[in-house]
Amino acid sequence: MSHTQVQWGRGTSSQHAGYTGPAGEVTVNTDDSSLRVHDGTKTGGWPLRAIGANYAYQTPASGATLTAPAYLAAYVLEPAATLASLTIVLPPSANDGDVFEIGSTRTITALSVSPAAGQTVTGGSLMLAANGGISFRYRAANSTWYRRY
Repeated sequence: MSHTQVQWGRGTSSQHAGYTGPAGEVTVNTDDSSLRVHDGTKTGGWPLRAIGANYAYQTPASGATLTAPAYLAAYVLEPAATLASLTIVLPPSANDGDVFEIGSTRTITALSVSPAAGQTVTGGSLMLAANGGISFRYRAANSTWYRRY
């Protein structure tokens, strides 16, 4: 097979956070394997969104705490029965505009959604109906997750 190899600039999340690339440059974040498109002005560039973002399937028990690892995009929950309470800690190292989704096949009477260290979250306490879902969008400028419907 004949081909031409192309290697893009690459670096860690912290390296990207301090880099403003020229318009049209594409770089690779080696921490999460995401691509970033630069416009010559935005530090860190703009992340390209993955199709079919990663998720974790969980079968939690009442009173459990699920702590999302960095760059996780969703929890798909299938508890054995209605949960009286569940706590979910949102992922650290979020990028501006990231969305985190939570879906459950059973009712969660008291769902508490908490921020990771150094972040805040709006609207983090709620009841989630069976076969329902909720999502949050991250704003990097103030390190806040905003509840969406």
